[in-house]
Amino acid sequence: MFLLQPVSVKAAVSGIFLALEKVCGLINLGGIERILRYDFGMLLMNMLNIQKAKLSPCRQRDVVMPAPRPPDVSLDSTKAFAMGFKPLPLAEELKALRGIV
Repeated sequence: MFLLQPVSVKAAVSGIFLALEKVCGLINLGGIERILRYDFGMLLMNMLNIQKAKLSPCRQRDVVMPAPRPPDVSLDSTKAFAMGFKPLPLAEELKALRGIV
């Protein structure tokens, strides 16, 4: 299981500016949805209409990496959400990206 919490650059930048005004210390700026990396790749392929990408599901333990990686890299963004950080749902962020690509 490879979990992450993607957030767009636009949302992250707004979160950084919000944090500069309201936070002293560390804060996490993750998206509002946790998703498997494979599912994120599939969602991205579908949203951008990419047919030729070759994504293969796999188990983390089967992937050779130079150093151990945690299976869940999602962030606890509770503090950011409480101060007003409001990233869009992932599908909406990808729709906006589709307009750029």
